Amino acid sequence: MKKIGLCGLPNAGKSTLLKLLTTKEVEIANYPFTTKKPNIAIALVISEKLLDLYKITCTKELTPAFLEFVDIPGLIKGSHMGLGLGNEFLSYLRSCDVILEVVRNFKNEEVLHMEGDINPERDILIIEEEIIEADKRIIEENLQNIQKKAKDKEKAELLLKLKNEIKPFQRFPELNDALKEYNLLITKDWYLIINGEEIDIKKFQNLCFKRIYQMDFKFELEIEEDESLKKEFKSQKSIFLNQFRKDINFIEFYTFTKEITQSWFLENGSNILEAARKIHSDFEKKFKSAEVINIDKFLQIKDWTEAKNKGEIMIVGKDYIVKEGDIIKINI
Repeated sequence: MKKIGLCGLPNAGKSTLLKLLTTKEVEIANYPFTTKKPNIAIALVISEKLLDLYKITCTKELTPAFLEFVDIPGLIKGSHMGLGLGNEFLSYLRSCDVILEVVRNFKNEEVLHMEGDINPERDILIIEEEIIEADKRIIEENLQNIQKKAKDKEKAELLLKLKNEIKPFQRFPELNDALKEYNLLITKDWYLIINGEEIDIKKFQNLCFKRIYQMDFKFELEIEEDESLKKEFKSQKSIFLNQFRKDINFIEFYTFTKEITQSWFLENGSNILEAARKIHSDFEKKFKSAEVINIDKFLQIKDWTEAKNKGEIMIVGKDYIVKEGDIIKINI
């Protein structure tokens, strides 16, 4: 399971977003550094297809797939030099697989901004400069070690090239595999979410972000907690979570028994054995074959035996690549 780090300046709304997306209670306050250690929580992702399947299965339990979010303490100018416990916070960020950068675009005099005013462009640049400087330090340290030992000329040339060319919003996807051992922040997938009033995002689209989202966290939290608002406004929470899991390259597959209907997330391109392992470790070890049908087809037929009689269920082996929307039954 990918670990998703929430990154941003203090009071950008990371803890509010975590509370909105998950069932975990987190401390939210109007002063910087409320979060001093990473908060880890899961967000249940309930898709429309899962609910449609559940209407047919009518099982006692419904268990949706989930995403794991980590609220990293806020970064500030000088974090790469250790200011505000910056080096420790950056190390938390390095432990994540995906970064969701949270940028503030709401005005509230009771909620302090470290820079004094609201300016999303400036805040994005501050975060980017900090992660670039932090990565530069790692690059330089490793380059010095290699040069001292006077070996591995290829690695030295790679790091020297990176040292000379690295700059804000510059990424080197063609070098990601070669740089994997250094766990650089620039080799991770970055996404941006703007908290508050909607703005023209075109200015951010040519930066380093794979996708940009906009949402008013406080208002969405009010919708979640107020039944009358739920009737009047459509929550963006579910829309965001379902889109985000696709954007980070997860597919959704399904299983059901007499007792439980479930959805699962799997890295796109994974085979059936990896799906079996997710369901239960014994299923991978004892795997013989699997029965598979796409959920859209099953929602039309509504019965497993009938679908099998109609020849709509495939029998697949260990090499089968799981597809978005597969309903899977493992035979052991």
